Amino acid sequence: MGMDFTAYMSHSLKETEIIELCNELNENSTRFPLIREFIDTLLPFNPEDNVRKWRTSVDRSDGTISLAGPCGISLTLSEKVCYFHHYFRWKGFLVDNEIQQLLRSVSYGFMKTFKSTFVIYVPDNAARESAIMDFIWEDENKDINYIREWLLENCGLPKNNINDIYKEYEDYWDSEGYYIDYFNENDEPNKSSDLNS
Repeated sequence: MGMDFTAYMSHSLKETEIIELCNELNENSTRFPLIREFIDTLLPFNPEDNVRKWRTSVDRSDGTISLAGPCGISLTLSEKVCYFHHYFRWKGFLVDNEIQQLLRSVSYGFMKTFKSTFVIYVPDNAARESAIMDFIWEDENKDINYIREWLLENCGLPKNNINDIYKEYEDYWDSEGYYIDYFNENDEPNKSSDLNS
């Protein structure tokens, strides 16, 4: 199954504010320690990104703005929702604790940057939960609360932990469910934590 990691969170930035954010990510990355830590961790595997440039592009037909960063960071922002996509495989996020903590940490960094209150993790395709991607485009343009309610009504309750999404069968594995990360005080990533240990 070819699924990649995705995370959804709310945001309320206007187009000019997204462009300002891009400039700030380029000029003052120390203001975003968890995002910078993610990039620093992956940079040895992405040496072509040593310039660390962030870029924006506006897609008027979809009503979205893309914010692309170093080391495979890809954000698509509708009017109300940020869709964070990364090339890390969904299975790795579900079963590898180091990858899971790395992605949770950077998701927390984006969540705080966008002043969101939670993050929803689903695979980018091949699962019922992946259908929420349709809600960010201009013709739908739903907010994160609508997406959370849709998941509840169409996919059931969120899993109690990320690992519960992974289901191993005799000849294959499957992704079953989604997880909503509220980052309780006990599991908020520490900006000075060493994710490589």
